[in-house]
Amino acid sequence: MVKYTFSLRIKGSDEQYIYSLDLNHTQENMPEQVFTPEIREHLRLSLQNKSLCAIKDNHLNQIIQTWIQDIKEGYRDSTLTLNLPLLIESNIDKLNEQGFQELPSVISPDLSNIEPQLGMLPPLNF
Repeated sequence: MVKYTFSLRIKGSDEQYIYSLDLNHTQENMPEQVFTPEIREHLRLSLQNKSLCAIKDNHLNQIIQTWIQDIKEGYRDSTLTLNLPLLIESNIDKLNEQGFQELPSVISPDLSNIEPQLGMLPPLNF
């Protein structure tokens, strides 16, 4: 078994997030068969949890295609830099907060003690 490592870098950050796979000789020769739906989702969730960035399907496909190509060429380490949105930013459109919908109770003002001072018009002070 040979260990293959993929490093994801986020544009604007110096950190890299690593995911590794152990492949046997047959898997090395046909790396596209390694990336089953379960492995793809595990890769996505692992990188999302480490980076706190949203990895959409197109980003995941780009990661996997880069890694497959590097494995075919014999590279054991692969690196890709992507511009990914933060997880918190990507879910903002799914926010369904209605807020407090009840109208406040109306308080009627007490006008019984209000009387004009110095006639009907207010005093004019110059």
